[in-house]
Amino acid sequence: MMSKLWWGLVLALTLIALAACDAIRYPNDGRGREYQPETPPGAPGPAPPSEPVTDPYGDSDADEPEAPSPEATHPDEEIETPTPPSETGSDLDTAEPVDPGDDTDSMDADPENTDTVEPETPDSDVTELDTTEPDSPDTEGTAEDDTETPEENGTTDVADNTGTDVTEPETPEEPEPAVVFSFVEPGQLVSGSGTGTSDPETIFSPDMRFPIKSAPAFLQSQVWGFGGGIKGGDQCDARNYEYPWRDNFCETRSSTRNSPYCPVSRIHQGQDIRVGTAQGCNDLRRTASAERALYEVVAVEDGIIQSIGTYTVTQRSGPRVYKYMHMNMRALQVSAGDTVTKGQKLGYVSNDFGGTPTTFHLHFEMLQNTADSGWVHVPPYTSLVSAYERRESGIGEKITANIGVASATPLAEIPADQEIDESFVVIDESME
Repeated sequence: MMSKLWWGLVLALTLIALAACDAIRYPNDGRGREYQPETPPGAPGPAPPSEPVTDPYGDSDADEPEAPSPEATHPDEEIETPTPPSETGSDLDTAEPVDPGDDTDSMDADPENTDTVEPETPDSDVTELDTTEPDSPDTEGTAEDDTETPEENGTTDVADNTGTDVTEPETPEEPEPAVVFSFVEPGQLVSGSGTGTSDPETIFSPDMRFPIKSAPAFLQSQVWGFGGGIKGGDQCDARNYEYPWRDNFCETRSSTRNSPYCPVSRIHQGQDIRVGTAQGCNDLRRTASAERALYEVVAVEDGIIQSIGTYTVTQRSGPRVYKYMHMNMRALQVSAGDTVTKGQKLGYVSNDFGGTPTTFHLHFEMLQNTADSGWVHVPPYTSLVSAYERRESGIGEKITANIGVASATPLAEIPADQEIDESFVVIDESME
């Protein structure tokens, strides 16, 4: 019995071995076609199959079940070939665990995807440059044809850091100074009154202050104006308080006074300045001489009061000397030897002229120390024009025509025994 079982076991094992040998294929085994390599040596191999191949030789009679496709396992799952540990190193240990609270299917996660999705950046303050190519300049009928460029409309668009086009404001042009008075060009005297200076352009004191503090002023001859004796009339005539100004340095006088800046001798060495208004003139005339204090006279520069005469206050200021004449000498605000500053009050306009009164005005002189002639009288007209412009914050309009303030009597028609001087005026003091 035992022998039968033994031989039965041997027979069974033999049959199993024969069946196994029959399933093994090898080249030139005589069973079917000869084995040929699919790709000759050195030639590129065929493309790998897109799906798993169950029978590489194609001659199996058994129906092998098809391997399920990746989509059948999970439609969204990507079948990835495992990477050997030698290539991944420690990356396998750094995989982030799946958040158990996440609703996302864990099968959809791609452990190999290392691309980080950056969150959306909120709109930046800086606008990205527009890379869109501009329309061709040949295009007609577009809206751009009617749009003014910044150069055409006078504005400039500047992109600031907020990404907004900002129109740069236009710098307003400074308004031109207003014309506040007019004056006849320097050296042009009233016809028949003399010959003007030989240097009508130089401003000998370019920074001085105007000698009248704030009242209107009118530069003109006191002899050749109304009420001055040549023309006649009244010194408070309203026509004496009108523009334009008129130079009267070098005007003819009878006394022997001269200047290297005048072409003849016996001249007027300063500039007469009528002050205020016609009404102010009448107010002064009705006021006692010692109490006349309507229009203030001020120092034109820093300096020292050098001397005070009968009707003259002399101020020394470095290389220049200034003389103020015909003020109210009984109401002076300074004394000889005083130090004064520019703009400081010296006194008031009046008509003091020693024992004989003159018209209400300020006679103003300038002397300068020169290397050739020492102290000489220089033309004050241009310096006064410049100082008045600064005081009034405007400009003077220069008139080049040789016009007359009033029709004057030529010197040839004045009687030979008649002297021409500032004291030759008709003054009505009966109302004092």
